[in-house]
Amino acid sequence: MGLHIRTLIARFLMVYCQPLVEDGRLYIGLSPLYNVDKGKKSWSYFIDRDDFVKYVRDQFFKNNTIFHYNKKEFTKTELLSLIENNRFYRDMLKSIGENNAIHPILLEDILIFRNEPFNKIKSLIEKKYQYLKVKKENGGFVVDGVAFDRTCTVVVNSYLITSCQNIIHFLDRSEKRYIVNGRIVGLYELLDLYSESEPKNIERAKGLGALSPFELGKSTLDPNNRKLMRYTVEDIIKEIEEMRKINDDKYSLIKDLDLSQFEF
Repeated sequence: MGLHIRTLIARFLMVYCQPLVEDGRLYIGLSPLYNVDKGKKSWSYFIDRDDFVKYVRDQFFKNNTIFHYNKKEFTKTELLSLIENNRFYRDMLKSIGENNAIHPILLEDILIFRNEPFNKIKSLIEKKYQYLKVKKENGGFVVDGVAFDRTCTVVVNSYLITSCQNIIHFLDRSEKRYIVNGRIVGLYELLDLYSESEPKNIERAKGLGALSPFELGKSTLDPNNRKLMRYTVEDIIKEIEEMRKINDDKYSLIKDLDLSQFEF
């Protein structure tokens, strides 16, 4: 059920059935936020985004091997942290690349090498990309030729670097290189491969009211699948206070969001 309705019911029980709450006998059945249709009336349900991300991570580990560049194997916890800490990076890099007609992998390499001396930048790029040439120009440098089966001319100057400040933030704190299935890749390729592990038939749940009786029973009521959360007196009081704050100040709903990632 929705948070507002849940809070009202919890408040009712707090007022008229307080001994029930104090005795630890009040539970909330958590309805799914996402579900994946596996066919033949078989679904996987996820109560929140963290639950879903862990599922995708486990699917990724089944089909791929991933190591740090020092050849130490990634743990599931490390991979989950990497994905969560860089969840916007892939789309941001791809968007900037499209706006500047640069393939995202090439753009990522340019940003990684950006602080190296020119001769080293030239050597690194021309060694990795057989059909690209790098030359100095107007205080910056130009990358020209063919990469990823398309002709490109990339002018690397202060304007381009400034437009990439948000993704540079991600790159500067990352390991830069990883070994996936025996191949050295950058952060973009790793995240791109990871995204392919996400199920294509995932659906955003629309709430309990939109579930069929079968789906409701399977996802929320079946003891083998359901997830329950015990409510204490303190939980109810806290939730009531939170709801009052939201009702008094709707801005609190978005105060912790990075709105630069959204279009209005």
